[in-house]
Amino acid sequence: MDPTFYKIIHIAGVVWALAAIGAVALHVRNGGDKASNQGRGLVGASHGIALVLILVSGFGMIAKYQYGFPGWVIAKIVLWLVIGGLLVVPYRAPGSARLVWALIPLLGAAAAWLALVKPF
Repeated sequence: MDPTFYKIIHIAGVVWALAAIGAVALHVRNGGDKASNQGRGLVGASHGIALVLILVSGFGMIAKYQYGFPGWVIAKIVLWLVIGGLLVVPYRAPGSARLVWALIPLLGAAAAWLALVKPF
């Protein structure tokens, strides 16, 4: 498969996952909770599908480019785990919603930096 296809799917998945986290963070920041979030199922499904897209396309690129598992790939897998777990943080600790909101662009930037610079 064309590496450009993997890249597009990967970036779309990242955007979709971070949008879902942002939706939950904003909902909780505005005083909502898990029970009052009418779109909770849609957000959860979107987040899960996005994580699968990120994982599959990421490993597709690793195989296509024959990167193996250098440090920057491991760091991106750790970021994937963080993005995966971050959806529930605002619900469990409502005071963290503002911090989660601030982390969203930083996580995206960190993932992009690792992929572009490949520092280690």
